[in-house]
Amino acid sequence: MSELWIASDWHLAPDSPAAHGRLARTFLEAALAADARVVLNGDVFDDLFAGPGRGEAAHPEVARALRALEARRRLARTRGNHDPDAGDERVELDWPGLGRVLVAHGHAADPVSASAVGRLGDAISRRFGRLGVVRGAAWLAETAARAVAEDWMVATFRRRCLALVERGGYAFGVFGHVHAAHLAPGDRYANAGALRTDGLEYLVLAADGPRLAVLREPA
Repeated sequence: MSELWIASDWHLAPDSPAAHGRLARTFLEAALAADARVVLNGDVFDDLFAGPGRGEAAHPEVARALRALEARRRLARTRGNHDPDAGDERVELDWPGLGRVLVAHGHAADPVSASAVGRLGDAISRRFGRLGVVRGAAWLAETAARAVAEDWMVATFRRRCLALVERGGYAFGVFGHVHAAHLAPGDRYANAGALRTDGLEYLVLAADGPRLAVLREPA
């Protein structure tokens, strides 16, 4: 049985660090070589702030690797709040030994995004996100919110995602959005993490169960 690799929140844009593009390409090429299936779980390219298609155009090597996986029917994508046209809302699958699995970006469960202020900010970003002043304001707002209440935000997000898992009758759910990798024994909520300058975090479903992994650039 081939493995399933789940990754999210790469936020690739024209101004992304070069290391981000290299890690994303290496991840996709490694999946291709390993005969693994891949689910990219939202916010892969940052269409919200860069503009539709500009992130992909700025990273042609990543786009080529995506097309190679697609051609072999080994790629599925969900949509996030930064790439709302990227794919389906969710991917559902049955995994041996684990049961019915939900894979979704989960941004609708974000307590900040779901608030009136969050909805207003999202509307402004979707219309004016390519303006530097808007991107800067959004970054400052997110940084301030995380500094004040990041633990509460992540805990509330997990609780709301677990409610989705339970309501849908899933055995396990894999989410993204909060950029906080998570996997714990007995927990039905997992998070695949994000792409960072020091490594690309992802979650693997294998014959012996789920595990977190990190792809790093060679020293």
